[in-house]
Amino acid sequence: MRIIKAILLTALLLAIQNILEISLFVGLDKYTNLLEKEYKEHVFGMALILIWISFLIVTYFFWKPRPNLKSELNIKQLDFTLIPYLLIIVIGLGFVTQPIIDFNRIIDFYLNSEIKPHYKFHGFSTLFIYFRASSILFAPIFEELFFRKFLFLKLLEKNKVWIAILISSLCFSAIHFPTPNNLIPTFIYGVIACIIYLKTKNIVYLIIIHFLNNLCSLLYAVFGESFYDWVYGLNYDFMYWALFIFGILITILGVKKITITNKL
Repeated sequence: MRIIKAILLTALLLAIQNILEISLFVGLDKYTNLLEKEYKEHVFGMALILIWISFLIVTYFFWKPRPNLKSELNIKQLDFTLIPYLLIIVIGLGFVTQPIIDFNRIIDFYLNSEIKPHYKFHGFSTLFIYFRASSILFAPIFEELFFRKFLFLKLLEKNKVWIAILISSLCFSAIHFPTPNNLIPTFIYGVIACIIYLKTKNIVYLIIIHFLNNLCSLLYAVFGESFYDWVYGLNYDFMYWALFIFGILITILGVKKITITNKL
């Protein structure tokens, strides 16, 4: 696959995503007063489901020859002793990407500007449930199949390894554009995911990592207030940056363990 085709496929997914969100949510909100807030959230939830269906349609249409997914997703091929290392990678990436997510807060801190309070959980809303459920149930499978199993491998056919990793990771990051603070973290994850898949040829490991990462995000959103109080209470001192370095080290450890053990 040429680079331009990978970019165009990603642009197509983004276009479908934006059209669905605008037409089914923003459009209804702007042009009608018939829907209460709860029903509008259900409409937006349906849009999320349609977005994942669009992933399937685009992938099915352009993925030729199609692989045997039943064989690819067979969990019997996994080394279950490596599952803890998948979790280590998720934890490590959390510490690595925290300063990136906190970029604006860090700048405000060093400029002695007013720092906004960090996110606090305000209860389960309909939209929250839709969003988190889709991120746990659909995103790990559909995104890994599309961006690693399909896009990355197709790019490898006509490009150097580092170019395939870079482009597929940029495309993966671009699909998360609605949450701009997540662009760099998703790019970093994309690079690591490509490396793991390149060495193991096993997409199930990536689905598990993706699932654990999104699950941890959910748990932090619901139960992480005390954790964030502690992190931001460090005031970006030595311990805060030591956690960043610690995250890099354990991420490398986890990736190295998985790629060496499963190298074909």
